[in-house]
Amino acid sequence: MAGHNRARLARSAYAAYGETTGGRNHRGEPMPAWEDLGELIQQAWIAAAVAVAQAVTAPPRSEGHQ
Repeated sequence: MAGHNRARLARSAYAAYGETTGGRNHRGEPMPAWEDLGELIQQAWIAAAVAVAQAVTAPPRSEGHQ
C-alpha cells in the first residue's frame, strides 16, 4: 500500500471517528483538524488504518490459529 493511500485511508478513518462522536475526541474535547494533529498522531492513525486494511484483506486463517 503506497504512502499516499495509507494517509488517505487514515484521514478517512479519522473523519469517520469524528462523524461518529460529533467531532469530539476521547476526552470529549473538539477534535483538531487532521493537519493540526501533529506528525506522531497522524502516524498512529496511519498505522491503525493499515493494520485494519491488512486484517480485512489477508487470507482467512485456518482454525486454531487466531
